[in-house]
Formats: sequence, C-alpha cells, structure tokens
Amino acid sequence: MLKDKVLYALEDARPEPISGQLLAERFGVSRNAIWKVINQLKEEGHRIASDRAKGYFLEEGSDLLSVPGIRHFLTSGEELSIQVYDEIDSTNNEAKRRLGAGENRNLLLVADKQTAGRGRIGHQFYSPEQTGIYMTLSIELPEPLYQPERITLAAAVAVVRAVQPYLSEELRLKWVNDIFYREKKVCGILSEGITDLETGLIQHAIIGIGLNVRPVEFPEELMEIAGTLQLTAPTRNEIVGRIVNSLLTLYRDLSSDEYIREYMAYSMHPEKVAENLKLAVDRKESM
Repeated sequence: MLKDKVLYALEDARPEPISGQLLAERFGVSRNAIWKVINQLKEEGHRIASDRAKGYFLEEGSDLLSVPGIRHFLTSGEELSIQVYDEIDSTNNEAKRRLGAGENRNLLLVADKQTAGRGRIGHQFYSPEQTGIYMTLSIELPEPLYQPERITLAAAVAVVRAVQPYLSEELRLKWVNDIFYREKKVCGILSEGITDLETGLIQHAIIGIGLNVRPVEFPEELMEIAGTLQLTAPTRNEIVGRIVNSLLTLYRDLSSDEYIREYMAYSMHPEKVAENLKLAVDRKESM
C-alpha cells in the first residue's frame, strides 16, 4: 500500500525532510499521488510538516502508533504479522481469539487504547489513549518450556533494555510481572501460555505488556500506586520495536541464565527470583 510505503520512508528519514519528487520517483507514482497520501496521513493524525525547498517530514512530536512506524525499528529477520488498533478491549484477548480461530503465526498486536486491559489475577490495567503502549506478542517458542516464570522475566528485561537508557533513575522489578519507576508501577506484564496436555510443556507464549510512557492523569484510586515514565522521546513506535527486538532475541534461548542475572540486578528482591526458579527446577526434576 502506497500510504504505508510513504509513512515508512518518512520514519526512515526522520528528522530530515524528504522531497515529494523523490518519493514519487521511488514508488513510481505522480507527485499528486504523494500529495494525496500525505494529506491522508495528516487526517489520520500524523503530524507531517513541509518545507517547500526540502520536502515533507514528521514533526518531532508526531507519536502515532503505526505498522510502518514499528517495522522501521525491527531488526530481527523473523516473520512477524503486525496489527495496530486505535482501540480494543485487550490485546491479549485478541491474541487468544486469533489463536482459537487457528491463526498460529507469530503475531504482534499493539493498541493506542484498551477498554478492558488485563492484569494478573483478574486485575484491570488502566489503558488511556495516546499515553501508553499496550502490546501483545504471540509467539511459538523454539523449544518447549518447563519454567513459565522465564517468559515474564524475559519480557521485563526486554522492557528495561528498551527504556532504561532514556531515564534519569533506575527501574525496579517486582516479582514477577511489575516494573516500578520512582516507587510507582509503570508497567505490568501478563504472560499466558498454550500448553501441551500430554507433556505439560508450554509451546506457545502470549506476552502482554502495558507500559505508561507519556504524562497521564490517573483515576483517584490509582494516583498513589500508578506512575509513568513521562518520556518525550523516543517515539512509542521505537519503544515497541526495541522491546520486540529484545524479546525475539531472548526467546530463542529461554534456558539461558544471562538475562536472569540481568533481571536480578534490577529486582527489588533478587533472593525471591533465585528461590522461585529453584522451585521451578525442582518441579522439572520430579516429573
């Protein structure tokens, strides 16, 4: 689709402008076709400015989630189907619906807003528009997994790797699925698995991540416990891309202990991590 190609080109050139003539020549269309696509993107909410002498460019504050925007930052060669929603009940729910319908390919679902964001043990995750990242990676594991805790630990490490370089203070990890910044929860992780009934091993993982990125006004009941990173950069597309890059790398070898040590370095209670993983190993050896 021409619109996606143009948006990808703008992301690739950011923050530099790219001329309408160059875009037209690159995609084999007229200048007028490029102008129409630029206007369509503006109507969708992308903040695109123009310089008569230099061309079109995405403004610094343009932060709309998009498939081309996310793909621009993906470095893995793995095939991944991506869908971005303006609004959905829950990206984890949608991933399970798709699996139930027989769609078992690797899938990334990202939403600007969730109306029924889910946390662990039936808790809700507040998911307002334009302020957070609400994403689910549904992926078949390269090898069946004994220790389900490792799926969530790897996801937490991926989030830390993605955003810690942009923060002035250190993130803290609370067993097993919460990430804190300045003593308030900024991220929740909900990992679910498809298990082989015969072996009891997890073969397919559904990893949901809710991350508060931009300034947000929380409901009164959440003000004391929920927080936000309050980042102005990078874009949410880049953060999603960075998280997915790390996740895909980590999930190639979930049996490794390297990322476990990385998790423990940020953990509020590293001894609990070691204790729980030992229990998981004991369960494996008793099978």
